[in-house]
Amino acid sequence: MQVLTQEGVLPLSGRSARTNEKGKRIMNILKIFIITLLSINLFAWSAPSQTKPKKITKKPKAATKKKTTKPAPAKQPAAEESRKEDYKIIIQGDQSKVDEPFLFVARDAKTYAHLQTLVENLPADSSTVDFTKEAVVAAFAGTKPTPGWEVLIRKLSDRISIDLSEPRKDRMYAQVLTTPFKVAVVPVEAEMPLALDATPNWTNKMATYRVQKGTFTYSGGFAPRQRLFNVEGTIGVLTHGDAATLVFDLMNKGDKTMKLTEIASGTLREGKIELPRLDAGTFSEGPKPPVNVSGTLAADGGKLALSFEPNPTNVADGFQARGTIEASKIK
Repeated sequence: MQVLTQEGVLPLSGRSARTNEKGKRIMNILKIFIITLLSINLFAWSAPSQTKPKKITKKPKAATKKKTTKPAPAKQPAAEESRKEDYKIIIQGDQSKVDEPFLFVARDAKTYAHLQTLVENLPADSSTVDFTKEAVVAAFAGTKPTPGWEVLIRKLSDRISIDLSEPRKDRMYAQVLTTPFKVAVVPVEAEMPLALDATPNWTNKMATYRVQKGTFTYSGGFAPRQRLFNVEGTIGVLTHGDAATLVFDLMNKGDKTMKLTEIASGTLREGKIELPRLDAGTFSEGPKPPVNVSGTLAADGGKLALSFEPNPTNVADGFQARGTIEASKIK
């Protein structure tokens, strides 16, 4: 059978051949298209697996120093202050013969000699102290349960402060009884009282007497004159063995500007008090010598009687003070 075409008559077998050729081309195009699609998909699928995810590693943070707050030293501040403000220290330590809170003040060689009976190894020669412008102050803290306690003798304004610092709380201490003490040389003018303040460690141990009856007089001067007046106020008393310290806070009843405020030490033997030196304060005009004090303390401690007499002096036309006081215990 024959087919009529523009080229002429072709046999049927040639037509089939052309159809087959065309089909092959289409099939090839489809294969290429499919292969291309598969290649694209395969590339897309394989890309994530071929690309390894980056391992994120955290850089270790640089070690930062923590701010540490140093604990404040417990009245070590007080100890540091003491080293800065203390007067000249003669001797100090944790063991003394005085086992109760006690104060002792020496403004003359005789009183200093009695202090030597209370403090072992105290320099025997008092000539190193100029008592015309210096005094010796001794403070005994009494019995404490551990080491670490410190007596402080410091200058505060125009006064001398006696204080006690406690052991540091951030330290361990042996359970050993101690009796801390300190002895210092402090400056004081010859005709001026020694102004001293002590904390309750000492004042709580002090017996207090109120003046019931007291009179003072002073006399002298180039044109001799005399003044007599009544006295009021209190006297504090600290004792240890045969040593005594009296703290005077007295004033003229009619003129409050006239005062005798002073601390003095001496002996107490069989109820008899002897204080070699006490400044007369403004109970007398100047120039004036200090006075010596003698008297008695009742056996039951309820009554105190004192007499004040001027010490010898070479000052011509000066003044002298004298008086008597009777006082009763109120604390």
